[in-house]
Amino acid sequence: MRLHRILLAMAIATAPATAVLTSSVAHAQVPPAGGRTDGLMVTGFDVQQISSLAPGNQLHFDVFATSGASITLSIDGATRGLQLNEVEPGKYAGTYTIGDRDRLRPDSKVRADTRLRGQTVASMLTKPIVRSDVPLQPQNERRLTPAAGAPGAAPPPPPRDTERPRVARYCTSCAIVEKVEVIQPSTADARPLATEVRSRERYRVTVRFNTSDSTQAIEYDNNPGYRKGDRVRVNDGVLSLERD
Repeated sequence: MRLHRILLAMAIATAPATAVLTSSVAHAQVPPAGGRTDGLMVTGFDVQQISSLAPGNQLHFDVFATSGASITLSIDGATRGLQLNEVEPGKYAGTYTIGDRDRLRPDSKVRADTRLRGQTVASMLTKPIVRSDVPLQPQNERRLTPAAGAPGAAPPPPPRDTERPRVARYCTSCAIVEKVEVIQPSTADARPLATEVRSRERYRVTVRFNTSDSTQAIEYDNNPGYRKGDRVRVNDGVLSLERD
């Protein structure tokens, strides 16, 4: 009986310590408020395929990943990388313009490096950047033209028409109209009417010969229609326009 009382007293004495220890362990297992970190995830990687890798064409990429990340693309054969922008929560987009120095191929690999709070996820594009219905040709491929005379060679282009040099001609009657003058009639004391003056007007055409540099004046009762700079011929005092 006495032994039973001793054991009961010892159990009562140690009970508070056990409770305190149990409470301490339970408190350590509760995570502090706001300390949880979501994992970085990439759920999609796409490209708008194009028909040609010629310089100036554009490749548009989309990546779907955790919001707030930083994404950089690397394209085999490209001279520079591409930084994608988050256009809406969880969606990143960017466009790469092919340059003259790029050497892209239809099977060029494209990698997206997604970074967020010290974490990095590398993703590879699984489809080609060129449409499958387009014949595969390397970028900037040079096509050789068959040599002249070879089977299948295209005929040489016709020679370009060039202006034939003008041959100098020795023409003693050729001249240039230097000036055209209106000769007013001389009036006496009486003043004629304007209609009478116009009816009496004469025209003087002065020409300068090409070979001798001399001049000759020829008068007409009516306007002959020549202008300064006209090329003419003088035959027995009669002018005629020179035709090419």
